[in-house]
Amino acid sequence: MSRRKKYDEKLVSIGEYLRKIRMSLGDSYKNRDDFIETTSKNLFNNEQWISSRHLASIELGHNMISLNLLIKLAYALEMEPIDLFAKIIEIYKS
Repeated sequence: MSRRKKYDEKLVSIGEYLRKIRMSLGDSYKNRDDFIETTSKNLFNNEQWISSRHLASIELGHNMISLNLLIKLAYALEMEPIDLFAKIIEIYKS
């Protein structure tokens, strides 16, 4: 995972949206580590599906999320992947 050298307002907006959704899911999801631990246990057979550092990098707009990770993140955020993808497209086009 390499960090983008250039500031990208769209990625920052996408990251802010993802963080907002995560934070809205309740107290156990407000901390990134707790969110990852809870979703790993409940959705991914105790496999760590993302690191806290990578999630922070996405939420801060430093990195674009991969399609594979977008699907997992959608389920972790209690969304359908197509709905999350559509929202990301909408943000990116604005």
